[in-house]
Amino acid sequence: MSTASSSETLALIAGSTQMPLRVAEQARSQGRRVLGIGIEGVTDPALAELADELHWLQWGDVGGLLALLNELRKRGVHHAVMAGKVEQQRIYEQADNASMKGLLSAVPVRHTDSLLQAVVSLMAGAGIELLESTAFLQPYVVRRGTLTARGVDDREHDDIAHGWRIAKQLGALDIGQSVVIKQRAVVAVEAMEGTDACLRRAGELAGPGTVLVKVAKPDQDLRFDVPVVGAETIAAMAEVGATALCIEADMTVLFDRDAFRAAADTAGIAVLARRKD
Repeated sequence: MSTASSSETLALIAGSTQMPLRVAEQARSQGRRVLGIGIEGVTDPALAELADELHWLQWGDVGGLLALLNELRKRGVHHAVMAGKVEQQRIYEQADNASMKGLLSAVPVRHTDSLLQAVVSLMAGAGIELLESTAFLQPYVVRRGTLTARGVDDREHDDIAHGWRIAKQLGALDIGQSVVIKQRAVVAVEAMEGTDACLRRAGELAGPGTVLVKVAKPDQDLRFDVPVVGAETIAAMAEVGATALCIEADMTVLFDRDAFRAAADTAGIAVLARRKD
């Protein structure tokens, strides 16, 4: 896949979380202009302070997105990046929106990758290539090792080994990135609700002592939906008494590393970054 030159303008399609902000910062630091495309009620308005321009669209306005992409292409924009989260359950919003219905009609199986691939195809039709988001997030990509003061114990290690195998199989089916394990039993599986809600459900089912495993898909497309963790993940784990987190090294993005580690150490949560087998 090609990469943008340092002097090129980059279109940034921004979801929620701080990821679009960090992508914009890194792209600007590499000498690129950043033209942001935000979603009303989803994208952090702070992006306006980091992007050279910020265009707002309503959720589901596929026609508006296509028109904007065509305009940007005429202005010489050749590359874009998608960053941030858009909750998958939003596909049930604006169900009568004609442009949204048209997009969804081309996606018979509406899993995350399929939905995002439809957006990629829309961009390709406008002559804009989507780049890997991790190309602008390398300072935040987790490397192998224990990230906390406490390492995982034998019980947690066994649960992680079991959870890793299950999570990879679920990832291959494009269902979710996370599983919660306790005593080598699968307590909860992440799907549309997201990691934090999955954790809370696991806490209701199995009580404290659960282990969270979050991985990339076996053939992860680095252009979108890369695993992300942060201090909020630790807060959700602490809330339900989860004791350990395993993430995939070289594939997972971690923001606010110091706050993340401090929160984990305070809660007594062990965090391990493991490489794929």
